[in-house]
Amino acid sequence: VAALAYGAAGVAMGTRFLLTSDSTVPDAVKARYLAATVRDVTVTRAVDGLPHRMLRTELVGSLEDAGRARALLQALRRAAAFRRLSGLTWRRMVRDGLALRQGHDLAWSQVLLAANTPMLLRAAMVDGRTDLGVMASGQVAGVIDDLPSCAELVARIMKEAEEVRERLTGTR
Repeated sequence: VAALAYGAAGVAMGTRFLLTSDSTVPDAVKARYLAATVRDVTVTRAVDGLPHRMLRTELVGSLEDAGRARALLQALRRAAAFRRLSGLTWRRMVRDGLALRQGHDLAWSQVLLAANTPMLLRAAMVDGRTDLGVMASGQVAGVIDDLPSCAELVARIMKEAEEVRERLTGTR
């Protein structure tokens, strides 16, 4: 209701719907999000040079702490795994990396990690390896503490919105 009152056309609720009983992400992922506090949600440029909000994981921490040489080595190792998984050639990956780098001040490790982002997301969000992947997150992750069904969540949102509207307008 507040977002709409300020003129928004909608709100982003990916993290909230990710944390429902209907979500197909592995239980280990849901547990990691539910255990998170607001201090576990960070904005980092360590993945690919662009700011991303995500949960602080071992991987995110190691990327933030890595120097350029170590970051490049880690990125090359992940790029090799991505190449095997995707079937892309090194030539194609380098060509795509050059295109991605054009107009941006990105290190090669950032370009490689950007190309690997789908693999890093898959490791956590599909395979349940929260220690090896990245976990995109909204700011709200640190305050979510339940896993309702999508239907229950939508009903709750609508009920709360109606209650707020009634309070603001004094109608019932």
